Amino acid sequence: FQTVTQWGERELALYGTAAISYTTELNLATALVHAKFMNKSYFLGVSGLQNYGLINDPSLSAALTPATKAATETLWINATPTEINADVQAMYSKLQLQLGGNLSLDSEMTLAMSPATEVFLLNTNSFGVSVKDLLKKNFPNMTIETAPEYSTAGGNLMQLIVKQIDGIRTGFCGFTEKLRSHILVPALSSWAQKKSGGTWGVILKRPLAVAQMLGV
Repeated sequence: FQTVTQWGERELALYGTAAISYTTELNLATALVHAKFMNKSYFLGVSGLQNYGLINDPSLSAALTPATKAATETLWINATPTEINADVQAMYSKLQLQLGGNLSLDSEMTLAMSPATEVFLLNTNSFGVSVKDLLKKNFPNMTIETAPEYSTAGGNLMQLIVKQIDGIRTGFCGFTEKLRSHILVPALSSWAQKKSGGTWGVILKRPLAVAQMLGV
């Protein structure tokens, strides 16, 4: 993928009167556009190609459905810490099944969810114990990460990812080049520069080291 940054002498002069480095800001904007597209590809891949992301790779196992809570719904918004912890336990149990029991409670894992879901980890019981407290006690080496991409059209998605099994990483973000700046091309009173990059999406070596739950 690529973008082309262009600017002219009059633009530079106009921004220069305000002591603004226009070319610097253009290059920063270009780098941000590339980084956002690369990040999106790591979650969703590239449509029309055998290029997949972390949440749509066809080799992933089917997503679990959250248990029905006392509030007669599966959503976490009114769930108790015990009910939310039970959903995470269900994903851990599925990982144990998929990995043939080669997992332990202190394995390095990442619990990934949307920012809208993360707030429910603050749900607290009558003893002042929150969901985060329970997870930290039960899974001491679990880290929690958030990304907007986990808010999907089908509901809030959550993934429990084992970082490595027997020294082999579960997966990694693949790219050819993150950002290449090509030669600056001058015209009569302007300049242009192409910036390019390439992505392979996420390469999952061990798809069975990922468990999913949709609808939290």
